[in-house]
Amino acid sequence: MRKGYKIGLFFVCIMIMALVTVLAWKRYMMDGFLNKNAQHHDTGENANMGADSILMESEQKDNKEDTDTQDLQAQSITMVTTCDTICIYENIDKKDGAVSTEEGKLPAKYIGLTRAQLETALLQDSQVMTLEDKQKGFKSQHLELFSPDKIKVLRIYDTSKEVTGFYIMEVDGEIGVYKEDRETLYFKTGLDPEALPDEILQEVRDGKFMETELQVYHFLESYSS
Repeated sequence: MRKGYKIGLFFVCIMIMALVTVLAWKRYMMDGFLNKNAQHHDTGENANMGADSILMESEQKDNKEDTDTQDLQAQSITMVTTCDTICIYENIDKKDGAVSTEEGKLPAKYIGLTRAQLETALLQDSQVMTLEDKQKGFKSQHLELFSPDKIKVLRIYDTSKEVTGFYIMEVDGEIGVYKEDRETLYFKTGLDPEALPDEILQEVRDGKFMETELQVYHFLESYSS
């Protein structure tokens, strides 16, 4: 009987140890699951915080760029030329595309002007040209660069020699004096084509060119009846 008691006690101990082992294993698995969920939650929160941080930095950068742009626009409106502003003229000849530059002090009439005021002044000056500008073939000018330190003005010239003069021509049996376009009648001469020598008549039919009115009148006097 004592031997049977010992065997029963032995089995009870084994069952208790097995139960303790199962409980310990379940607890271990539960703790691991909770820790994993906590880590995953933390990672998600960190990711969300990182995205929010990046978005905030981007918005701050955009706001700064907008502010900088507004500041530059405000400065460009209030900037004016001074007596120390360097004036650069870039001259372009339409005849052959030749380019030349001139650099010097800013003319007094352009000192103390904003960009808009300077553009208006340059336009007005191009509409009221001096005799020197006309002789040089000046056509137009506009502002290319503006700052308190330096301005640059593009000037367009055309030095092509203008063809002027007159043509004595026979049209519809009448001899007339035409302008340089050979189409605009300047005046009728009243000359009889048959009264002209054959050589001169042929020149007239081809279009006899005269540079000045004085040459035209000399010609007419020579062959008037």
